[in-house]
Amino acid sequence: MKKKIFAILMSISIVLSSIVISNAQTPAAPDITSEAGVLIDYQAKEILYNKNAFKKMYPASTTKVMTALLTLENCKNLDEIVNIDYDLSNVGGSSMYIKQGESFTVRQLLEFMLIRSANDATVALANHIGGSIDEFKDLMNNRAKELGCKTTHFNNPNGMPDENHYTSAYDLALIASEAMQHDEFRRIVKSKDVKLAPTEQTPVWRVYKNSNRFLWGTGGGNQINYRNQWINIKYDLIDGIKTGYTNAAGNCLISSGEKDGMRLVSVILKSQGSNVYLDSRTIIDFGFENYHFEQYISKDKVLGEKDIFFSKEKKLKYSLSRDIGFVVENGQTLDSLNLKYNIVLNEDIKPPLKSGDIVGYVEIYKADTLSSKENLISVSDLNSLSLLSMAKNIVLKLLKYLLILAASLISLCFMVRFVNINVLRKKRKKKNKNYKYYSKQN
Repeated sequence: MKKKIFAILMSISIVLSSIVISNAQTPAAPDITSEAGVLIDYQAKEILYNKNAFKKMYPASTTKVMTALLTLENCKNLDEIVNIDYDLSNVGGSSMYIKQGESFTVRQLLEFMLIRSANDATVALANHIGGSIDEFKDLMNNRAKELGCKTTHFNNPNGMPDENHYTSAYDLALIASEAMQHDEFRRIVKSKDVKLAPTEQTPVWRVYKNSNRFLWGTGGGNQINYRNQWINIKYDLIDGIKTGYTNAAGNCLISSGEKDGMRLVSVILKSQGSNVYLDSRTIIDFGFENYHFEQYISKDKVLGEKDIFFSKEKKLKYSLSRDIGFVVENGQTLDSLNLKYNIVLNEDIKPPLKSGDIVGYVEIYKADTLSSKENLISVSDLNSLSLLSMAKNIVLKLLKYLLILAASLISLCFMVRFVNINVLRKKRKKKNKNYKYYSKQN
């Protein structure tokens, strides 16, 4: 009887321990009230939390992240002047109240679009970059496809209500991650306010607080009930990105934060009121508490070199354009991901090249599945040879090959000569033997 009881207790103990181990290996996903949400790591774009992440949703003003990305990618000088020679008073929604005849820099319009969420500034940027709203829409949709967005169609640059203007939480996370690679974007989206001095048409200061309360929300109506405790919305780990709201879209928020070298990006769509901050913090903290970042390949590591004939440097050294790492569950290491990579160089590499020029890419595989492609860049400048140096190089190469050929021919001649001498000696020996034999017979 005692043995049976002991066996039962041991069985229960084993089951309970396996449950504990299982829970330790797979973090339990938190509940959120918003209709859709996603959390990804900034580098590898791996999903750490998912609630309807691929569902078609209205993005509201989070659309402006794509408008900002295209502006930063297509405008080389952010201090370029944009002259507003048309009426923007009928754009509607959040505004910086641009008057016809005013002029702004691209940088100023970016700041008011991302901080104030100004729709008129957004339209001005779209016209400046695309030439027209229709052409800018094409740029938006083409760029979304390039980034791997599968559930996105943009029909305007600012997210105003339109049944043909939609995306998904995951697609927005991809777009936001790309935008966060730009230093100017990061600077703007973490700013607490934006200011503009009086102009001839608007003789007062325009000063607006960032619509993102994660950056400044304290006291009064800026608190949330988080883990059974009332706390300020302001969260020091968060450094941007963008809010959004329409009746159809509800409250929307893209957020980004970094801790211990790990940057995460979250998206919450169709939330209600301050729950958008509660849900954002819930999934971001879930990521920080259950995962950690490990570097896989450093951008400072030279991955290889290639002979380049017509260059002064003779060889091209190449490395990654950025550090590559992965987020793994606490208690695990990169070894658990079964990572490997494959280098693919461009076929037509030739000088001149500048340090940082793209010369190929690296395919990174996770458990034999392609995880990402990362650019390979030249580690240093690669300079062309002058015509004289090129001719000298060719002559030296030819001389080298001729010397090798001559040495080979001489060696071959010696070998043939040596073989012939041996053959003659053998023939003579055989002849002498035959002569002696016949002499004895006679």
